[in-house]
Amino acid sequence: MKKLLLAGYLTASLTGAVAASAPPKFQEVFELVRTNLGGLTPAQVERTALDAFLRQLDGNVLLEENAKPVPAVPTGPPVSKSAVFDGAYGYVRISHVSSKLDDAVVAEIAKLGGAGKLKGLMLDLRYAGGADQKAAARTADRFLAVERVLLTVDGETQRSTTKTNAIQLPTAILVNRHTSGAAEVLAALLRQNQVGLLIGSGTPGGARQFREFTLSTGQRLRIATGETKLGDGQAMPSAGLRPDIAVTVGGEEERAFFAEPYRGLGRTGAGSDKSGETPFGRLNEAELVRRMKEGQTLDAPAVVTAPSVSTPQVRDPALARALDLLKGLAVVRAAKP
Repeated sequence: MKKLLLAGYLTASLTGAVAASAPPKFQEVFELVRTNLGGLTPAQVERTALDAFLRQLDGNVLLEENAKPVPAVPTGPPVSKSAVFDGAYGYVRISHVSSKLDDAVVAEIAKLGGAGKLKGLMLDLRYAGGADQKAAARTADRFLAVERVLLTVDGETQRSTTKTNAIQLPTAILVNRHTSGAAEVLAALLRQNQVGLLIGSGTPGGARQFREFTLSTGQRLRIATGETKLGDGQAMPSAGLRPDIAVTVGGEEERAFFAEPYRGLGRTGAGSDKSGETPFGRLNEAELVRRMKEGQTLDAPAVVTAPSVSTPQVRDPALARALDLLKGLAVVRAAKP
């Protein structure tokens, strides 16, 4: 209890500096508390003061405990998987953002058929990380045909370039609470430059530039040295990115679907039959086209033919929403004169 009261007092002494014209000196307060408050050891007082101090800095200073070894820079391929869904919708899964990501994304899209075959693209940034924010800007540049400011990192401005071979496909970007670091920056850049919409759950935030110091205890202290600013001059939101289309999935289920998008989890209950199949099938592209031609509304109940055993259905909720979005866009584009 005394520890909680001390933490609250120290927090008040820090926040009170904003309102008071002459706040007390922190070191003076700390020494008085340390030498006069009973019930806590000196080590407990110091730890409580440290925790309260770090909390007030809102993630701009991070203490890494237990002297963990510095994580190695990812050495595997930045693109871990690619596929074509429903014959015309490309899928590229990014494992981490690193220096060769832009070339890897272009190569994978070409392998899948490029703009000549594909009607849409899904970039999967779920569980992706990385620290190379300049690589994130270079990757976003591949989707833009005109020059514009993308990002400011460490005072250096990253720009897109004018080009005739930009990737010009309707795009959905999959994100979740594990989309971090440079991957989170890439998602923000793609949305801000109207490349595509974010689908999934909110990202964690904290995409800042840090300088790292090793303490005498072997622990590491990371201090934010500058904000990452997007092309409009706004800093990356500390609370993370909010998706344009939110999809809520439990953590274990999300990982299971991520590993196998066609996987049926076998749950039964309202809205599902005994096999875990939803009885309300999603509108496929052919059904959308038929309704457009017949002047029907798109929100009417679908007449769905039971899928054949040989045609697997996507069960990953975020991926399914992305497919629905791209199929709808394809129908609208086809319907235009």
